[in-house]
This record gives sequence, structure tokens and C-alpha cells, in this order.
Amino acid sequence: MTHPLLVSIFLLMTASIPLQAQSAKAIPTGAETKTIPISKADLGTFPYVKTLSNFTPGDSVTIEQNRTYFFDGKTYFTVDGQVSSQELRVKDRTKKIPSEFQIVQTFDQLVSTLGGKKIYEGKLPDELIKKIAAHDLVELGSRHQVAPSAYYGVVEYVIKTADKEVWFQVQPASIGSEFYTLLVVEKQNQLLGTNINKANKLLVDLEHTAKTVTSVEFEPDQAQLLTQSSDELLALVGIFQVHPDWKLRLEVHSAPVGTAEYILDLTKKRAVALKAALVTLGVNPTHVEVIGLGASKPLASNETEQGRRTNTRLEVFKL
Repeated sequence: MTHPLLVSIFLLMTASIPLQAQSAKAIPTGAETKTIPISKADLGTFPYVKTLSNFTPGDSVTIEQNRTYFFDGKTYFTVDGQVSSQELRVKDRTKKIPSEFQIVQTFDQLVSTLGGKKIYEGKLPDELIKKIAAHDLVELGSRHQVAPSAYYGVVEYVIKTADKEVWFQVQPASIGSEFYTLLVVEKQNQLLGTNINKANKLLVDLEHTAKTVTSVEFEPDQAQLLTQSSDELLALVGIFQVHPDWKLRLEVHSAPVGTAEYILDLTKKRAVALKAALVTLGVNPTHVEVIGLGASKPLASNETEQGRRTNTRLEVFKL
């Protein structure tokens, strides 16, 4: 059984030496975060970390939603989500206080054990962030958009689970070694609130028979969704608004427009694109299973235009 994310972090004993910028693998925002492995670890509950008894929060703030800034060694990128901004001060300086190296080492080992990745370690370029965010690091710290005192240098990590990403920005050094700071950002899939004032036929069918059939339009011979499919996408999202715990299987079918191998491959690509569109709208990816079945299960003859339209369909099943 995995253990909750309980972090025992320490404060520096002596004045710190500024972190030196190191090379780091770039992890941009958006679709490319898919390259981060999915962790199955039990992370516990927000903000996921706690300190030893010798430390006490000097200034801690939790914000429901905020835009924060991280650096990958080349560029800044934003992470939006629930934020915990913490400044943790030592209570008893007569007790041993580990070094900056030990603070970083503790996070390195823990995040790695939980299936996360280290994104960056080093100084944050102040002039660059001012061009991007119109504020310097001091101002962004006061706005809880970077870790407090981030100008001393930070270490950044991310752990990605099936339904969220947890980002950490640790500032392990301070003048006089009186505190360290931590920014924790929980980025969750936010389901789009459709609020469409019309009946959701897909929802009604699934509630009654656990199955429904509709059509989703793509570019000819492509996996790119057309804007004509917006109604169907919003209807699918609306199902999860009413039943957030449901899991669905989406089957993409097509009339034969080429060889069997070609159309099977095309429907598989369209199934992947459909799931990606739903995830972008906030649907939990673990709640959607997709499959492309080509032209293997026709409902009507492909000899007529109407028959081909009938066979080019999306079938949705409640699991």
C-alpha cells in the first residue's frame, strides 16, 4: 500500500549559498505534460505536505484558484489551480537543522518514490518573468504566484495522477536560515459547465438503456473534429455533470471508404482525438474508454448514402 505524501523538510543551519542554475528537462504546459508518467501513489489530501514538529507556519495561505509560474530552465510557463503558499519557520534553533542540500535531497527522494519528476533547480530569471507577468519575483511571491522568497532560487517538481497534477516549488534557502518556503499547486481537470438549455438525448438514453448512438463529424480522411460536432461534445460533457462517477465506452464506427486496414486505423485515430477533446473540456480521462472499430459492425447497407451515414456513427455505452 502506498503511503500518503508526508514530507519532513528541514531548515538550513547556516547562511545559504544561492542555488546555481542547472540543466533541466523542459516540461511545458498543455498537451506535452502527457509525457509525464501517471503515478498511482496515494498522495493524501491537499496540500499534501507537512513539516516536522520543530517548524511552524509563519505565513500560510490557501487560495481556491490562482495562476502560478514555473520555470523549466528555458522558459516560464503557468500552472492554474488550487494553491497553498507556505513560509515555515524554525521553532527551536538549539535542535539540529539540516542543510539546504538535505532539504532538496528529501524532496528528490520522496517525489521520485511517488512517481513524480524534478523539473528544475536553480535561480529564477527575474528580468524574464517581468516581461511575461509584468511583476518581479518579489511581487509575484506576495501575490502567491511563486513561492515566497523564490528569488533565492527554487527546486520544482511535479507528480501527475489520473485526475490531477500536483506541482511543488520549494525555496530551501533564506538569509540567516530562519525559514524555507513552499508553493503547492493542485491542477485538476475542471469539467466545463455547459448549462445548455435543451434536452440531452444522450443522457436520457444512457439513463434508460445504458446505450446511445449519435454521430460526430471529422475532416474527411482525418482525425480532426469539425465544429459541427460541438453539440455532441457538450452533450457528452453534460453526462458527466449529472453523473460525475460514470464511466463510458465510446466506439467509433465508419462506412468503408478504403481498405479495411485503412478505415480501422482511421477510426482508432478518431477515437483518440475524441477522448482528447473531452479531456480538454474537463472530463476525467479515467472515465472514458475509446475504441475504433472501422467498418466491422455495419447497421445498414453501404450501398446507399443513407446507409453509409447510418454506419458512420458513435456508440456510447455506460460501463
